[in-house]
Amino acid sequence: MPNSKEPQVILTPHKPVLIQGAAQKLSILVRVQAPDADPAAVKSRKPYHLSLVIDRSGSMSGEPLHEAVRCARHIVDRLEASDLASLVTFDDRVKTLVPAQSVGDRKALHMALLQVHEGGSTNLHGGWKAGADNLLPAAKDAALARVILLSDGNANVGETVDTAEIAAFCAQAAEQGVTTSTYGLGRSFNEDLMVEMAKRGAGNHYYGDTAADLFEPFAEEFDLISSLYARNVRLSLGAPEGVKITVANDYPIEERDGFPVVRLPDIPWGAEAWVLVELEVAVGLALESGNPILQAGVAATTPEGEPIAFADATLALKAVPPQAWESILPDPLVVERLAEIEAGKLLVLAREAAEIGDWAAIEKLLEEARRRFASHPWVLQVLEGMTEIARNMDAARFRKEALYSSRKMGGRLSAKEEMLASLVNESTQPSFLRRKKSQGKAQFDNPPDKDQP
Repeated sequence: MPNSKEPQVILTPHKPVLIQGAAQKLSILVRVQAPDADPAAVKSRKPYHLSLVIDRSGSMSGEPLHEAVRCARHIVDRLEASDLASLVTFDDRVKTLVPAQSVGDRKALHMALLQVHEGGSTNLHGGWKAGADNLLPAAKDAALARVILLSDGNANVGETVDTAEIAAFCAQAAEQGVTTSTYGLGRSFNEDLMVEMAKRGAGNHYYGDTAADLFEPFAEEFDLISSLYARNVRLSLGAPEGVKITVANDYPIEERDGFPVVRLPDIPWGAEAWVLVELEVAVGLALESGNPILQAGVAATTPEGEPIAFADATLALKAVPPQAWESILPDPLVVERLAEIEAGKLLVLAREAAEIGDWAAIEKLLEEARRRFASHPWVLQVLEGMTEIARNMDAARFRKEALYSSRKMGGRLSAKEEMLASLVNESTQPSFLRRKKSQGKAQFDNPPDKDQP
């Protein structure tokens, strides 16, 4: 049983031994765990700095804009008086309704939210930039500085063409301490842009199929922010000569001295981030006496900026004859994570088929995937949901759900002792650890009363 009081790095191989005298590939699950929260050790925190950036273009008129404002109000009401917040709206023009300032009694923010009305076109980059500019000057003083961007459309005014260029601006802001989370609404938003902005901006990406589905991801975002243990998490992987490392998850990766350094998501108390790596092991290392084949180290900080000490982890495996290796059962958690990674890759292929309207290929891919992953409850639920969307030949929705579900399968946080065989207890988990059937649909939380001021 892992120690719940200290941060840890745990290395779990697909099988606990190598095949003697053979070159081979081996999957290793790397788990970076935060300790459990201690309710008795509550301490004051540095303030959060949040910039709420809301698309008010014409397509947001009516219920979508009403729901967006209500979600923003929910976040405002959960901030401390000492936190900083700003409010930016955009259509073809960008307007800062409230510059970054202490939340205080919240009146200024609530009054500004009452002034949000629909407008014209969509200057998405301009809106994001105004939100980031509000936070950059004091980012170093925050436990977390984050732009929370909501849009239902494509960028069609200002910087509009290059997804990579807009995402690069988010990466630059993240390097200066301001991260970006994005919320897409409906069928028209550019999911590739919104996902890449959040990925490069070191934040989170969510979407709602309808305006009513927005509240759940907004609540999840704030629950996560409020529970953070480790930020700026970097996983460094090393191996001896004769071992090649490949990272299966789609996380940002840098190379350092020929080895990968993986940027992991922020980790809340009592949870873990995980990475699957594939090792190609040369024949000379598969010895009966055993050899170290992987080393992992983690660097991270608390939200207050203090370094967190993770002990390095090293994996050494002995080798056994092929027949003995065949008789050993694989680790069930590694098998489960492998299924998620592989199912995510299949969804990427299905999304590519949806781009050209090849529904026959999609049907075949999903049918094969349901058979292949029939013993993995959450993966199967996701695939069944994708199959239902495919039956309706709704290309816009299929592309979005396939992208967000594949990203979730390859980059989610999980409970340290996650129940693999059952999804029964998902509703009792913190919102940011729940395995949803569909990323674009509300599944667990009920939004506050619509008449709430």
